[in-house]
Amino acid sequence: MENIAIQLEEKNGVPRINEPVGLGIPLPKGVIHATHNLSLLADQEPLCVQLEPLAHWPDGSIRWVHASFLISLDPNSKKNLVLAPQQAPSPHTPELAIKQTAESLVIHTAAGNVALQPGSLAWRVYNLTDACTPSAVTLTDETSASCTAKAEGNWEVTLKGPVFVAATLKGEWLKQNNEPLARFQCELRVFLETGLVQVELVTHNPKRARHPGGLWDLGDPGSVYFRELAVETTLPAASKVKVTPQATDENSSAFRLSDFNLYQDSSGGEHWQSRNHIDSNCQISTQFCGYRLTNAGELQHEGKRANPLVNIDHDRGQLSVAVPGFWQNFPTSLRKEGSKLTIGLFPKDTKNAYELQGGERKTLRCSMAHHSNNSLSATAYTPLIPVLTPECYEQANAFPWFKANTQPGALDELIAEGLDGQSNFFAKREVIDEFGWRNFGDIFADHETLYQNEGEPPFISHYNNQYDPIYGFARQYALTGDKRWFQLMDDLARHVADIDIYHTEKDRAEYNNGLFWHTDHYLDAHTASHRTFTRHNDTSSTPGQTGGGPAAEHCYTTGLLYHYYMTGAPASRDAVIQLANWIRTSHEGQGGLLEQLLALKKQDLPKLKSMLKGERPSPHQYPFTRGTGNYLNALLDASLLEPEEDWLEHAEGVIRKTIHPADDIEKRNLLEVETGWSYLILMTSIARYLYLKRETESTGIHYSHARAAFMHYANWMLENERPFLSDTAQLEFPNDTWIAQDSRKAMLMFQAAELDPTRAEDFRSKGSQWLSGVSEALAQGNPKHYARILIILMQNYGPHHFTTHEGQNQLKDRPEPAQDSRSLSLSWSELAARMIGRLVRGILAFRPSRERAWIDARLDRS
Repeated sequence: MENIAIQLEEKNGVPRINEPVGLGIPLPKGVIHATHNLSLLADQEPLCVQLEPLAHWPDGSIRWVHASFLISLDPNSKKNLVLAPQQAPSPHTPELAIKQTAESLVIHTAAGNVALQPGSLAWRVYNLTDACTPSAVTLTDETSASCTAKAEGNWEVTLKGPVFVAATLKGEWLKQNNEPLARFQCELRVFLETGLVQVELVTHNPKRARHPGGLWDLGDPGSVYFRELAVETTLPAASKVKVTPQATDENSSAFRLSDFNLYQDSSGGEHWQSRNHIDSNCQISTQFCGYRLTNAGELQHEGKRANPLVNIDHDRGQLSVAVPGFWQNFPTSLRKEGSKLTIGLFPKDTKNAYELQGGERKTLRCSMAHHSNNSLSATAYTPLIPVLTPECYEQANAFPWFKANTQPGALDELIAEGLDGQSNFFAKREVIDEFGWRNFGDIFADHETLYQNEGEPPFISHYNNQYDPIYGFARQYALTGDKRWFQLMDDLARHVADIDIYHTEKDRAEYNNGLFWHTDHYLDAHTASHRTFTRHNDTSSTPGQTGGGPAAEHCYTTGLLYHYYMTGAPASRDAVIQLANWIRTSHEGQGGLLEQLLALKKQDLPKLKSMLKGERPSPHQYPFTRGTGNYLNALLDASLLEPEEDWLEHAEGVIRKTIHPADDIEKRNLLEVETGWSYLILMTSIARYLYLKRETESTGIHYSHARAAFMHYANWMLENERPFLSDTAQLEFPNDTWIAQDSRKAMLMFQAAELDPTRAEDFRSKGSQWLSGVSEALAQGNPKHYARILIILMQNYGPHHFTTHEGQNQLKDRPEPAQDSRSLSLSWSELAARMIGRLVRGILAFRPSRERAWIDARLDRS
């Protein structure tokens, strides 16, 4: 294994002192089998590092590893680190000191210890003189009455090593009448050398929304309401406080106050009163622009966007507090009243109580240093983002069709609009004020304004990860090392994992844990927030439909997979598995009798009627659409995280039941654009399957079948496909999005060239022709900056950089020939077996309670 270079750069002009840094690092196949075989070096001296494997290659070697360490940098300086095969013992670290007592779980640090109270959302921090500073999480309901945290058990250590220990507590909040209000999950990450405590708190409403008529508005009966969620720390009576609202500014003002309230009510942006911030009554909830610092109700200072640091000197030591995303996730506050310091993650100062919709959750964070720490603000608000060379990703096969250091071309110039253009992804946020705890991280779907009248306020339209911008951002970050791509990826992944996924088990199976669509096309979100359909729209982009819910045509998991790889965030890993299970259930069902009877009616009886008429229906069980492509892609992503499960085998079954090397393609009607275009997404997923199989040199009959079928369609595309806008009469909305969609065809041609050397030149020529047409047409048009256009280009980027002889992992042996001997029409025996199988599965799974729940979920009963 070659040494892996890691570059750190301090750009904010502040010293970094023992700042926590973490990153995911890809490793080549077959090289490293255990983390003790790796060491992290700075100037050839080993650093203390905590390594956690994230994924493995089929041979058991580590595919991705997460590295955590502390680093110090001078202002405006760079430091180069190296991850290398172990050549010398790691620096001596004291034996990990975690002690469980009857009173608490104690984590010892160089600055003292942190004691977590059993079954309680509370902890105590002791310094070296054994002086104690207690903290606890509190919640009040919508009447401001205190709630009780009922834990499921005690604090559980989830990660431990020489750099930090993480402990988690789960449970639910109970109102004073013992009625459950919401679930919680709290993680404390304690850094052993510094004593820094990072708090991550998840608040979750596990109820289902009632969504009458498939409409998902605020004010739904499934919502819960609360007044404040906070972390409270009790201080000694005598303390000196310094409040710095803009701690990231070079010449920031500081205020010395005994008591104070620093409250961020809105984004502080030009459109802080945007309709993006309406409540269930369509009233704008923001009260004033930006933040205010008050003392006993008297205004001391005000500004736009706070990145605050609070430093407190007291009889027992010091305390510094910062809140990452303070203004972006508004409302937020920091306040001190007497001996109580309160971090208002959801502060009580807002106009209304907070509404957490059914199946919605939010994760918020704060950092607490129980010692003097003036660099905490930089750690919280402008953290160091380590950069790997693009060669590292290429050598480790970290991304499909990834080539480092290519000469930027026309396609790259278009994608660069996303960072440097006048309407870049950061600027888009400002247009509709895509900030606040429910919105931050999502993308303004500015393409939806295309048909609005000039001067009309833009639609409030949320993108919800369509075509996987998380993946596009991750890939661009790996290619360019530009940290802005990382920020966009991280912000969006966190948003999607919390807000855009329907976190409930209590609705219909095809909705539970699914991904919500983007806002309905060319309509305003109104009170639907990020849930697509609202009662305020009496029409829809889909004729005859004014409501709905999560659906398989909108499921994107690969970006979340890479966010997990690059950050180690367990929420993103969980989201991949959650979505994979959801889309599998959407296609296969859960097995109940009524469910199977409904599937038999919708899927099998039409084919039975067709056969009785003497027709010969296809034996394929899955539609030739993006829904099946998304399904296949989710199964592949889940298989990379859980290779011991049957995800890959099931993916191969889906391919066999969807596509065949001898299909009569004309019967697919793929050139009827509005109904047929999305087969390109399915084809791209099959190409990825083939790539992953070649990557591990696994080319049995399943690979051969998929390859032969893929090439059958690729050859058809070569002769028959044409740019979408060549026949605008077919299109309901003939706009530049269709030009971007043509890039999918181009990339499929490059992928086909890799699979068939005999026609490689023809495929590459056609791909180059189509890609040049896409780049030239978009470069000349005004809509080139639209979110959807840029995201489609990023999602499909890569295959054009490879020639046939450069193709990844060229096989040493020819693949086995395809051996699928099925007839290309459904036989009576196949249909009978399919129908009997459904009935048997339904009978075996029959439970009266399950059938009753299935009916209730569809009849909207409580």
